[in-house]
Amino acid sequence: MSSEPGTLDWNLATDSSSFLIINNIMGGLTRLNNKLELENNLADSWYFVEGKNQIIFKIKRGILWSDNVELKAYHFTDSWERLLNPKTAADYAYFLFDIKNAKKYNSGEIKNFTQVGVKAIDDYTIKIDLKTKKSYFPSLMSFMSTFPIRKDLIDLHAESWVKIENLVTLGPYKMIEKKNNSYMIFKDKLEKKIKIIINENSTSSLAMFENGQLDILDGGGIPLLEIPYLKSKGMINTNYQFRNNYIGFNVDKKPFDDPEIRKAFMLAINKEVFESILQNTVNATNSWIPKGMIGNKKYVNLYDPKKAKEIIDRKNLKNTKIKFLFPESANNRLIAEVLQSMWKENLNINVDIQGLEWKVYLSTLDSDRPNMFRAGWAADYPDPHNFMNLFTCKSGNNETGWCHKVYDELIRKSSSEINEKERIKYYDNAQEILIHKENVIIPLYESNQIYLKSNRLEKFEYSKMGIINFSDLNLKN
Repeated sequence: MSSEPGTLDWNLATDSSSFLIINNIMGGLTRLNNKLELENNLADSWYFVEGKNQIIFKIKRGILWSDNVELKAYHFTDSWERLLNPKTAADYAYFLFDIKNAKKYNSGEIKNFTQVGVKAIDDYTIKIDLKTKKSYFPSLMSFMSTFPIRKDLIDLHAESWVKIENLVTLGPYKMIEKKNNSYMIFKDKLEKKIKIIINENSTSSLAMFENGQLDILDGGGIPLLEIPYLKSKGMINTNYQFRNNYIGFNVDKKPFDDPEIRKAFMLAINKEVFESILQNTVNATNSWIPKGMIGNKKYVNLYDPKKAKEIIDRKNLKNTKIKFLFPESANNRLIAEVLQSMWKENLNINVDIQGLEWKVYLSTLDSDRPNMFRAGWAADYPDPHNFMNLFTCKSGNNETGWCHKVYDELIRKSSSEINEKERIKYYDNAQEILIHKENVIIPLYESNQIYLKSNRLEKFEYSKMGIINFSDLNLKN
């Protein structure tokens, strides 16, 4: 991995590095297999109650946490109370807003969690009352933010509950050793061990792979200039993923409180350049919904530097200081420098670029958001709602500060619509507002997962969600 996970607190984690780890040491009521089929995991069964906006989950008996305490239904409801509690300030609280009164509890309008539509009926049964029936809701239960917690241990250890000596989990693997910014070691019940090396230097990572020190090297550890050579040797593996990259504007900070200026910065970018620079591992896009999901829009090159400069000349941005923030890992600095050059050449505007270590980058987006930032989004569950819901008013992951009631209403309607053609209409209208009328974000490109795999490993590939299940990793006999 090129960066340390942001946190191992699954109610608070927001990044894919954290998800990779948490997904293997923990689990949810459901899981998505490598074919993106929904399966029971900690749930024994679940069903929608006929004639009601209600879903019942029955959890498996005899599931033990790593300290031999049995999993109970209230471990889930405790987790959801913590996720929704405004004091937790969890970015993913909005994931549960389909539940009756969940949004009101998160906003502080309701103080008593018993009024929220979740209840542990007994030790093995959970009842959830939804505002309206949502077909994708069981998929949400496969995502880390909804995983059960041990409130007793969080109360005992406070923020230190995620330290290795205090961490109690119930996934197939347990973390047995960790050295910050260096490595992590995991072990399953059969004593199979997985070691993750943390190294942000791609040249060094590739050397480790070539020397037999690594069995899997993801794209962040592959130097760009080495990709053609590795392709020629048949060493590059590629999996398409539901993953999009974008530039976000802070609409509350000048000059990007003006949608026309946001549009000018978009028109000044030739996105197809990134396909070449990144060795054809990405695909330029104008669509926020990625390829393979309903609502994806066909790419059209909108690059128009002349029109962009005309807008800027009208706006008189002399002496305006603009900062662009990005996570300092893999090829992100190169991408930032190319963008900086385009804006200088086409708009005659100097943009100050700043790269930060992953954890610092995430905290800065929350505490001191700059004018612009570069970010990405990988699907948490395989439905376009996961992408479009990101920029609603109450989304904790909406770092733009933008709020648009018409957009929110379109997303709400699309989530309840069964007819696929009608859903697409809602998404088309919503994307038009988000990207072309309000110009809140600039979708840049969709990423493919590239990686190297050693000959010691049996068949392996990433899922479209970017997930590696450690249990799928086996050495050849």
